[in-house]
Amino acid sequence: MWILPKPLLDEALADIANVIAADTEAKVLGPTDSITLNKLYRTYDHNSGTITEVEDKTFSLTKRTALYNLYDKTQLGQSLSYIRAELMSVVDICPMCGIMPSSQLDHLMPRKDYKSLSVCRLNLVPTCGVCNNKKRKGDPSGFVHAYYDHKLENIPFFEIEIHSNPINHRMSWKFSINRAIIADNALADKVEHQISVIKLFRRLYKETNTLLADILSSNITSQHQLDTILAYEYGKYERYGMNDWRRVFLKSLIDSPCFSIAEAKEYALKIRPINGGVNA
Repeated sequence: MWILPKPLLDEALADIANVIAADTEAKVLGPTDSITLNKLYRTYDHNSGTITEVEDKTFSLTKRTALYNLYDKTQLGQSLSYIRAELMSVVDICPMCGIMPSSQLDHLMPRKDYKSLSVCRLNLVPTCGVCNNKKRKGDPSGFVHAYYDHKLENIPFFEIEIHSNPINHRMSWKFSINRAIIADNALADKVEHQISVIKLFRRLYKETNTLLADILSSNITSQHQLDTILAYEYGKYERYGMNDWRRVFLKSLIDSPCFSIAEAKEYALKIRPINGGVNA
């Protein structure tokens, strides 16, 4: 779960003239609407990424519908596609899951409910398709705003606890959120709600297994060799966020007294070939 650099308010305000000019079908937006949209964007930014339904309805339904439809013009080849291109260009991995590349723009405040924000770049967060689709089924107010929830920065709230059966050395691990370190209960609720809706822990169990299988596929025969490889792998992800699942998982393996060469060898015996080992 990542916090992203927020697009500049000035960039969002500069978009407004292009948004008004893009209304070539409905033809209901004019110069006076630029002033209203300017005020709305400033309110959204001042309120750390939120407006009220009343503020959204400053525009008539006809004009809100026109703004809603203008989002289609952020697609490739359309007049507002530069907004999408600029937002996507600075985000490599989905900030919600940290698993897949960002490929879609999520309306933090839903487009269908807050039509006036449909093309406001401050409300558009690059995510992967899986997270975006799952988020549509959850309460949007319960999601972390990747641009505004900066209280999560520099707080290592994501934890993975490693376990090992002392008899057969079989491993397991448990994902959790350290609510106490977040301090802000409302923000901690957001983190937990978002993780639940996008089913992050379930998805990460597969990802962590794949990562560990890749590491242990080579013939590791000693504790020193295992320690060296884990340290190397952890170093590869140093530029990732402190709550990135790769960093947290590898650091947990390194620090855990439950993971040694005995567990590594037991785990390596059960590694399956990709796609059943079929090459076609």
